[in-house]
Amino acid sequence: MNPDEARRPRSVTLAVILLILGALMAAVAAMSDPALQAQNLMTVLFLACTWFAVRAGRGRRVARTTVTCLTAVILLVAAPFALADPLYGGSTLLLACALAVPGVVLLYRPGAEAYVRARTPLPHADRPTTEA
Repeated sequence: MNPDEARRPRSVTLAVILLILGALMAAVAAMSDPALQAQNLMTVLFLACTWFAVRAGRGRRVARTTVTCLTAVILLVAAPFALADPLYGGSTLLLACALAVPGVVLLYRPGAEAYVRARTPLPHADRPTTEA
């Protein structure tokens, strides 16, 4: 493993921060109306997204894919609840998208890809090879 590839790029750290902030803003937007029962669902989704964002920041390929999917789910689930209050909820959801989407993009940049490749072992690397 090359030491330059094993060092976490700043873009990955920034991506983790943006993803967590975006997920938090989407959760806040969805919980803007207490009459809507989205609090428990959004809390669980936010905590899961935070967990996987941190794991993705450590170079885990599966966590990176999972946090990408969870971010999309959070934004989609938050949309109808947030748009119930177009001024506050809509602008908060727009801010959440403006934070989370660049975070996801940064996780797939070439520097981040090299970091993940260096940190994640290949699934077939531990199997013994049989030669004829």
